[in-house]
Amino acid sequence: MNPLFIPRHAKSILKIVFCALGALVAAPFAQATNVTINLGQAAQNLTLNGLGANGSGLGQYLVTLGSCNSVGSSVNCTLSGSFTGASPGFTSGTYSLVTSYISSGGTNPFQGIEQAPGSNLFSFSAVPSTGTITLTLVTSTGTTVVPVLQNNQFVNGATVGFIYGLGATCTVVSPANCSVAGVGAAAGSSITGQPTGSASFNVGSTYYFSDFAFSGGYQTTLTYVNYSQQSVTCTTSFYGDNGLPVSMPFTDQTSSVRTDIMPPGGSLHVQTQAPLAPPFVQGWAQATCTGPVEAGLLYRYFVNGTAVGEASVNAETAPTTAFATFAQTATGIAYANPSGSAAATVNVQVYGTSGLLLGSKIITLGPLQHGAANVGPLLGLTNFTGFVKITSNIPIITLSLNAEAFPVFSSLPPGDLPAGTVIVP
Repeated sequence: MNPLFIPRHAKSILKIVFCALGALVAAPFAQATNVTINLGQAAQNLTLNGLGANGSGLGQYLVTLGSCNSVGSSVNCTLSGSFTGASPGFTSGTYSLVTSYISSGGTNPFQGIEQAPGSNLFSFSAVPSTGTITLTLVTSTGTTVVPVLQNNQFVNGATVGFIYGLGATCTVVSPANCSVAGVGAAAGSSITGQPTGSASFNVGSTYYFSDFAFSGGYQTTLTYVNYSQQSVTCTTSFYGDNGLPVSMPFTDQTSSVRTDIMPPGGSLHVQTQAPLAPPFVQGWAQATCTGPVEAGLLYRYFVNGTAVGEASVNAETAPTTAFATFAQTATGIAYANPSGSAAATVNVQVYGTSGLLLGSKIITLGPLQHGAANVGPLLGLTNFTGFVKITSNIPIITLSLNAEAFPVFSSLPPGDLPAGTVIVP
């Protein structure tokens, strides 16, 4: 594999490295918007180990993007810091660039090569078949996961570049030759430092799933349908009640973040394969797709290994602050806070058929946290029919399920209300 990378103009200074990750030409995705952000100084070092020049005089490197740790045979390397930008939703926040691969006990399998003899720019010359590179952005409005390298492919439209500052240091080579070019030509040398940089990526469509469940009698199925004429990449992140990532045991993989590349007309339909015995696990999910898809999630309830009920989870395209839908004592509600930094104050109120307020409860959801309950027990009501109103000080996502005849249950109509909607007090 010898991917091409977009070369950019570099100042004529030493101690500069630019690794542009992505294909040379980005495909035009429907409804996609390009976002460019500035990456502040990383808290970790980017290190290049020189391998010496090849037969064409181009310097070669082993590339380590950040601080690395091993979990079993998996190696994860992280560069993280703050970012700023001008695009709506991406004006400020934190970033984390994570490079992962399965180690075979040898050297770092990510290798680079100079763009031209004496250049301080390089591109990757080899990446491992098990390798992934993912950029995660956390803002006050939510979390965005940008796949850069997935399924042994660099994702079109995603580029990340870094530049060393004056604090970079070298080994083996002389101080006068302490540069990316100098290190690449000298086998056994290295250059390391905390870089700054920039990133660009396409923002297509975002989908939120207010609830999933597996184990304790449940399985969850994720479905995407790409009806467009372009390939679409969907990256789906799963979170538990406490806001931490949850590894989903799907038939094809077990992970808290999955990336699916679908060709034109392609689709995905995959179910978890978790033990049906307790404990019960639930949470919520967010997907970022490079183009529009039909997105769906459902979970099934099993008794003695036989499915006896299921409900679809409506894919919401944006969080909001007010919801209203039918409810009675057994109605189930789920709610999640997609913000990566702000807590949500959620007010659940129930009204009877005559319009009288029957009860209310305030729930605090921390960043990325999730909750679910049956309305009657949540509010201490033993018997009612009417509707439930859910409001929040910041945008959240919710789901309501009709469970009057449990274990038969079903999704209720989406209760999302537009911002500014006037509703009963």
